[in-house]
Amino acid sequence: MSDEFNHPFWFLRHGETDWNRERRTQGQLDTPLNALGRRQAAAAAERLKREKITRIVASPLSRVRETAETVAQAVGAPLSFDEGLMEVHLGELQGYPHDDRIIQFWRGGFAPDGGETMEIFTERVWAAMARHVAKGPDVLIIAHGGLWRAARDKTPQRPIFSMPNCLPVRVMPNADGWLAEALPTTEVDPPEAWEEQSI
Repeated sequence: MSDEFNHPFWFLRHGETDWNRERRTQGQLDTPLNALGRRQAAAAAERLKREKITRIVASPLSRVRETAETVAQAVGAPLSFDEGLMEVHLGELQGYPHDDRIIQFWRGGFAPDGGETMEIFTERVWAAMARHVAKGPDVLIIAHGGLWRAARDKTPQRPIFSMPNCLPVRVMPNADGWLAEALPTTEVDPPEAWEEQSI
């Protein structure tokens, strides 16, 4: 485990958007939360009020920004934004329904025209997360499902699960990887329903 990840931290994916539900590729296109996504953000905020959170850093895309503003108001922690935490840029795939090329991308076997490679994306978001975690314990990173997926290529995760919308996760890094504790809310599907989500 790198020295940057020597503090426990929190991770939260944004609430649901219509494109998540439709399994349409968002990437860095700026799509808003839908009604369920706003309820998910409010439920996550209510759950995280019980926890120690020193600061919040988030992707500036609006689906994350609205989620982060809802949480920050509830927990009373300072909020900042970092473009390094933005979702992967998927170039020609953005705006279209998922197809096999998305699976190939996550395996490192496809690079979309006009977008990032998996390697470039992984290095970008890993560096951004490491930079904020290195500043001290209990930062809450609010971002995208792609960041959680990319982290798997850098460090083991236990248990391994896909990241549903607005599931608060406590991450405890150690020499063997990341130990993740999920804290489901009333607006998140139960674990047996967790699958790869639309990005």
